[in-house]
Amino acid sequence: MKTVKTIISVLFFLFITQSLAAKSDVFKGDTIRYKFNKMLVEISSTAFADESPESPRIEEHIEQIQKILKEMTIATPAEDERIVISLCESADRFSVANYKDLKLTLEKKDSKNLIVFDDGTVFEKELGQYCIFFATRDLNVKIYVDDLADLSIFASEDFKRKAKEGTQAISDEIGKGYRKSPVQACVDLRENKPKVHVQTPSFRSLDMLYITGGVGSGWVKNSFVSDINFRLGLGFSRKGMIKNIYSVGWNMMYDFSGSTNDNFFELNHFVSVGWEHNFSDSPLQDKWYGLSVGYLAIRNNDFFKENTFRVSVKKRINDSVSLKPELYFNDFLKNIYPGIRVVVNF
Repeated sequence: MKTVKTIISVLFFLFITQSLAAKSDVFKGDTIRYKFNKMLVEISSTAFADESPESPRIEEHIEQIQKILKEMTIATPAEDERIVISLCESADRFSVANYKDLKLTLEKKDSKNLIVFDDGTVFEKELGQYCIFFATRDLNVKIYVDDLADLSIFASEDFKRKAKEGTQAISDEIGKGYRKSPVQACVDLRENKPKVHVQTPSFRSLDMLYITGGVGSGWVKNSFVSDINFRLGLGFSRKGMIKNIYSVGWNMMYDFSGSTNDNFFELNHFVSVGWEHNFSDSPLQDKWYGLSVGYLAIRNNDFFKENTFRVSVKKRINDSVSLKPELYFNDFLKNIYPGIRVVVNF
């Protein structure tokens, strides 16, 4: 029983550590630009509807930066230059105490930094003499102004109202059609009614059907086992990444423990249902873990008892190879014993 508890703890630990590790690389796929009379705000985030310029945490960051800027004297850049004011570290839990917490960089303006929409509308990506930049794990914010004093507009109710209306206008414009793809949009808030321009995504939903097969080998009940498996699954995407796969599988396990000259091996068949989740938020590196439950559908010898169940945790090593720690038991958690298999899919 002690061994079983240890195995269960290890499997649980794998899921927890992986979900925590995945937080380090977040894909900020949505980029929205809000154009006000004296300001351009660019927000890149994991979900644009959750991050608008009037959000409390953005306002809090701006207030702290403003306090330090009021105590500093910053020269006016040349007409073709811009001063970028950024935080020295990530802004997840920052507190700007003095000017040492800010980094000032002088850069050349790019006059060709424009967005051209399908209807011919041209929108500037950048403007102004100054850019305030800060980043958190799931959020990048750039604020372009000609006068740093204009940052005080973040505290006004009129600004908050317009920003909220702009985000809602984007949601109304794109509907649910683009929710699975990154959203790139600009909203003009200089008039009474928001004007929304949405870039057509370069790709559509990646939802797909999976039909795979594979071979594996491992160790169960102190015996070497090998297997052939087939799987049919449905993969569902979000923001241009496959995030979840739901599947059914058929697994034929070869038992050589009782082999004779007349009968070299016996086959036991498991049917299973499974779920895999991509814990990564970066399209550059997938992090797949899965969980499946199987049942002994066809029993041809005494290697497994009747009514045997199998619970497996799957860790993808790469696109083809997976590691699967497992627990087997019969009836209601009787005769529990561990197993482990390495599976190669094709």
